[in-house]
Amino acid sequence: MDEIILDSLDKEALILDGLDDCVLGHDDHGILIYSYAKMFEHFSEEMTGDEAIEWIDYNVMGVKPNGKGFVICYDLI
Repeated sequence: MDEIILDSLDKEALILDGLDDCVLGHDDHGILIYSYAKMFEHFSEEMTGDEAIEWIDYNVMGVKPNGKGFVICYDLI
């Protein structure tokens, strides 16, 4: 991940392991913004499209962070 982005993050921002290539940037509060479409591409390399969507929706969107978390941008798949 870009050092400029890392330096701008809130100390409680959640960084998802292995998904650096899915980061679009960060918001005004220092929270990472992830691309749903890029996550779909990432997980589709090892799963079917339906499995990738289920994985993202359950295992990524289902994360319950104690801190500030992250933002998902629902860009087109």
